[in-house]
Amino acid sequence: MMLSKLGIDVAKHDFEVALWREEKLRPKKFENSVVGFHALSAWLAQRGVHQVHAVMEATGTFGSL
Repeated sequence: MMLSKLGIDVAKHDFEVALWREEKLRPKKFENSVVGFHALSAWLAQRGVHQVHAVMEATGTFGSL
């Protein structure tokens, strides 16, 4: 099974994602909060995506986790 790829760019108030699936890039922006995380999950489910290979740049405080 090929996993869809999800790029994530996190900022203080929001985060942007880019879903690469079926040779198409689908960008979307969400609020950086629990509500936004649930919205991301629902957005992925609406597209039939239940697992992804997620990647994000390790910068700032996120890089020290």
